[in-house]
Amino acid sequence: MSNWDKALKFHIAHQAGDFLYQSHIYQKAIDLYKEAQVLLNECGLEVESFNFGQMLLHYKLALSYVGLNDFTEALESYRRLLRVNEGIGNKDWEVRAYRGISDIHCSMGQHVHSILFLRKLLQVAKETGNKRDEIAAYATMGDSYYSLGKQDLSIKCQNDALKICEEIGDKETEGDILRELGGKYRNLARYPEAIRYLEKSLEIFKEIGKSRKEGYSYQYLGMTYHEKGDYNKALECHFQSLRLMAEHGDEVDAGVCYNNIGTTYNAISRNNDALAYFKTSLEIMKKCGSKEQLGLAHHSLGLCYTPLGQFAKALEHQVEAVNILGETGNKLRVGRAHNLLGNIYNAIGQKKEAMNSFTEAIRCSQTIGDRRSESGSYLGLGDVCICLGNPGEGEEYTKKALRLTKETGDKYNEAMSYGSLGFCYMCCGRFKESIENFNLGISIMQELNDKRGEATALINLGSVYETLGNLKKAKQILQKALKITRNIGDTGKEHEALTFLGICNRREGELKKAHDFFSESITCAERNRELLRDEHKLSLDNMTFTSYYELCSLRISQGHFAEALCTVERGRARALGDLLSKKYGIQRHNSHEFYLNCLRNLSIKNPSTILFMATHRFDKYFWVLEGGEIQFKSLKCKVAKDAIELLKSLLRGKSVPECEDRSLSAYYGLKSSSREIKGKSRQRLVEEEEEEEEKEDTNLYQWYNDIFAPIADLVHRQDIIIIPEGEDFMVPFCALCDHNDKFLSETFRIRLIPSLTALRMIQDSPEDYHSITGALIVGNPSVPPQTKLPSLPGARREALEIAELLGVSPTVGDEATKKHVLQRIREVSLIHIAAHGDPERGEIALASSFPSRRSPRKDDFMLTMEDVAKVGTRAKLVVLSCCHSGKGQIMKSEGVVVVGISRAFLAAGARSVLATLWAVDDRATKEFMIRFYGHLKRDKLSASEALHQTMKWMRDSKRYRVNEWAPFVLCGDDVNLDL
Repeated sequence: MSNWDKALKFHIAHQAGDFLYQSHIYQKAIDLYKEAQVLLNECGLEVESFNFGQMLLHYKLALSYVGLNDFTEALESYRRLLRVNEGIGNKDWEVRAYRGISDIHCSMGQHVHSILFLRKLLQVAKETGNKRDEIAAYATMGDSYYSLGKQDLSIKCQNDALKICEEIGDKETEGDILRELGGKYRNLARYPEAIRYLEKSLEIFKEIGKSRKEGYSYQYLGMTYHEKGDYNKALECHFQSLRLMAEHGDEVDAGVCYNNIGTTYNAISRNNDALAYFKTSLEIMKKCGSKEQLGLAHHSLGLCYTPLGQFAKALEHQVEAVNILGETGNKLRVGRAHNLLGNIYNAIGQKKEAMNSFTEAIRCSQTIGDRRSESGSYLGLGDVCICLGNPGEGEEYTKKALRLTKETGDKYNEAMSYGSLGFCYMCCGRFKESIENFNLGISIMQELNDKRGEATALINLGSVYETLGNLKKAKQILQKALKITRNIGDTGKEHEALTFLGICNRREGELKKAHDFFSESITCAERNRELLRDEHKLSLDNMTFTSYYELCSLRISQGHFAEALCTVERGRARALGDLLSKKYGIQRHNSHEFYLNCLRNLSIKNPSTILFMATHRFDKYFWVLEGGEIQFKSLKCKVAKDAIELLKSLLRGKSVPECEDRSLSAYYGLKSSSREIKGKSRQRLVEEEEEEEEKEDTNLYQWYNDIFAPIADLVHRQDIIIIPEGEDFMVPFCALCDHNDKFLSETFRIRLIPSLTALRMIQDSPEDYHSITGALIVGNPSVPPQTKLPSLPGARREALEIAELLGVSPTVGDEATKKHVLQRIREVSLIHIAAHGDPERGEIALASSFPSRRSPRKDDFMLTMEDVAKVGTRAKLVVLSCCHSGKGQIMKSEGVVVVGISRAFLAAGARSVLATLWAVDDRATKEFMIRFYGHLKRDKLSASEALHQTMKWMRDSKRYRVNEWAPFVLCGDDVNLDL
């Protein structure tokens, strides 16, 4: 083949590669460019032409690799281009290479490397006198410095570029840089300077007839006026931008305008208008927008749904926004998205998640110097700390936020800071300072026309006056807040205003008005929780239970005791009720009300006495349901008792010689409480143990006196179903002791249930729902060694002996995989798990479903509440022989025992769950289980009776102390098993 033919083939391959590159078929373009390189080497061209061809192909290869996001190969192609150019010294090719390399480093977030090559580009541009290259280098360098958080250097670079534009008379580029400078000053909250630069850019684009760029300047100017709080001017600019973009821009440009208009409408509480514009923007961005714009559209919808109380939708969009924007690497956008996500989590009571989001937002904002977002995140952290009972830390964060807002001139966050300080001082009883700060915040919110912020501050101010007893002023302020919340459709704040108005009217003796306000606030709360996921319902319910208890207390004061029980039950364990309703296909009342006929029917149906407990302030309420009768008693508590302290007194000083650590402490790097107890117990003296036993008996007697003695004369049946509240789920009821030194469990069979609704739904479940045969006995799963969890030989022996007693095959060691357990729990009537577990996280460690993986993922072996809920179970009885399996996160709305592993199994369809409140001696646990299962299988006793008889045997044997037989708790219905 002649050189001519090779040259022809080279040109064909080259042109075909160009066509494929322009068609975005990058890999095939690369293949043809490489083929062209081979042909180029064979053409026998002159050196100059050969070198030019080489550099051109290296350049096009670099561009193609960038198209594939293969930055390593792209950088290598640019380096080859520079090596060829070393002997030639062609400045144009050098500039192209440096610009390409700096762009790649920018894309990879390597801004220091980007600046290094931009400086080289700048040096070449100055040597050649190429002013346009010099402008481009300064402008891009300014962006990189901005990404590194070096705002002053960023602005200096942009101003250097601006001077050159003015020098050479490049009006269009001058306008571009003025607009970018305005945007940077806006992000620094330096609004006067931002507006000055943006108005200059607008003037230039109007003068030279660049309509699309005029639209961009209006866009930036509108965002600046919005952040400054001048919403009318912001809307004027945004509508001007939309008009220009519709005529001269593309769909993405218009989509951004829709988003901006929605943001301003949202700020002035025109929520329906905002929602319409945001939805239009999202549809446009889904069709043709960049990732960043799509992420911003989701962020905007999260922002809009939050004040409407539609937390499920707000959370869905905001999580999507964080994920999408996280992929773009834009720290400004990511930080602000995390900030809003923190606010949503905070609104539904997910305090831990809120703190994580605010902390991440601060990290992002400090990286780039976004002080507006940083102040907002400190505000969020302060609010979370105050709500968690740390007002000192909350005040510190809030004052830090206030300092930032004053430095930046951010009036909105300044007003929010005053409001947060007012709330903080209110919680500390510093009412004068509280009122001063609330009023400062209200005046700024009114100046900004921020109705939502004004309503929030008014509600807090009203609550201060209510606390001080100035009810007339409190009602005036709260009525004003209520009117605002209804005008702007903020149902979350409407709920708060209604609750406080109910409290004020009750204190004034206006009971009918109080009743109506409390009822309306409950309606708001229930509307807000619709469509939320289970864990978020839990948090929101825990924040809104006050309305139910206030209405309950009001009805009690009127002598309507049964109606009061219906009210407090309506607010109890609602999230679990929702799950059970769905699981069993049982229709709930539209209002979730529990009516009187339901109470009586449930009482008649059950051969047990039902004891329902509730606490409001220092009033302890008891309802006893028996044979269709509903009786009520109340008790004044001078001091609130702590169930956790009761548990500590039971465990303090007790030796635990053979207690395996079945917690997940080693996996999460925590100290094991059982080992700590064991270590300390060995150091105790005999006289100290006697002292502790005396103290333990005193505590058990006091708790009996406070919890059971008030209603003892109303209980006439041996079987009791107790519905405790909050921390009272942690009370070992079976161990409470009367004045005759008789334990409660000597007389009564006791089980717990989270709510009357849960009891009714479990008992009304379809007859054929629960399995009648089959047992899954799991012990000592072979957890991956990377977890650092110790082997549990005691759990293995426990499982083997139980399996032998029941005549089934145990599932131990390598067989106890997550996959196998999830499959079997859907089939069997009995589930017994002796393994590592964590109640608060709701997790059980099993053998990996993928043992061949060198680095197992957590999902491979950790059984979670979500896993159990997805798969479901038809077991009649689940026995959790894990560490503290009955414990969980304390939530007044749901109870403790039902927020961890136990609740997960009840919600997944289990009829009953046997769990423990604390770690138990291995020997005692094994003896307990063998005796318990013997009663179930041999004596055909129900689970409740088997538990009762097992405890009796352990008590009577005199070998076991209270802390060894008392922790076992049966939660749910009573069941008989065909074993």
